[in-house]
Amino acid sequence: MRPFVHLTLLLCTIAAPLSAQQKVDVRRGVTKDVYVRVNGAFASLKVTGWQKDSLVLTGTLPKEARLEGGVGGASTATATGAKFYVEAPASAIITGNLELFVPEGATVWAKSGSANIDVTGITGGLDLNIVGGSINVTGKPRELNIESMDGDVTVGGAPTWMRAKTASGNITVRGSCTDLGITTVSGIVSVREGSFERARIESVTGNVTFGAGVSRAGTLLIDSHSGTIELLIGKASLDVDATTITGSITNSVTTRRPTPGREGRGEELTLNLGTGDARATLRSFKGNIRLAR
Repeated sequence: MRPFVHLTLLLCTIAAPLSAQQKVDVRRGVTKDVYVRVNGAFASLKVTGWQKDSLVLTGTLPKEARLEGGVGGASTATATGAKFYVEAPASAIITGNLELFVPEGATVWAKSGSANIDVTGITGGLDLNIVGGSINVTGKPRELNIESMDGDVTVGGAPTWMRAKTASGNITVRGSCTDLGITTVSGIVSVREGSFERARIESVTGNVTFGAGVSRAGTLLIDSHSGTIELLIGKASLDVDATTITGSITNSVTTRRPTPGREGRGEELTLNLGTGDARATLRSFKGNIRLAR
């Protein structure tokens, strides 16, 4: 994602407070690949990609909050960048709700504390960061990068490149992706639909379930320290290598049984399903591995 180019900012126009809240209403023509940053103290942000060459930011904020920044490029009819920051006193209750409409090819960067971020219709880039709350993305972004501490992450669609990282937040993916990377400490990871060319999932204690397809010549790598790894195999042509150090391996796909691991520790299992058009490598230290249809 390209960095935000510093531009002359047009201050946002915010209506007068109404019943302890103030309205936000910003409208401006922008380029189809505009770069937008939204940061600060808001409770929810809904981002929608549309087929218009304009940016619209609406919503409400607490009266004690302040919206800074604006849309850059004052000397041109259409702006190439925008930057918004919501500032609120430390003692304020975060209740601001914002809705952002941008061209579908835009790149959007959004960061908040505990917030719900929902994005749909973006084909450009997305970089989303929260502590708590949730992140939901639907569509086909070119690049999708998500970081969350405790908030759950749900992605539906077909991002070309995706990285998702959480501490305890759960991660659910429904769709397809050329290059998928997921990392979590204790969150539950579920990938059950679509097809993936390259997928790598890493977990410390969280359980991982992968029930999607792996495309021809594709690779799947799942690493876990103590979480359970479950691979649900459909009609895929797949070579599977599973290894545990102290955990066990259960195979419900074929009659082949796991063998003792190196030096008699843990278990190992190798399966060749079909013509082996793709490869799956499953590795766990303390966790168990299950293979099922």
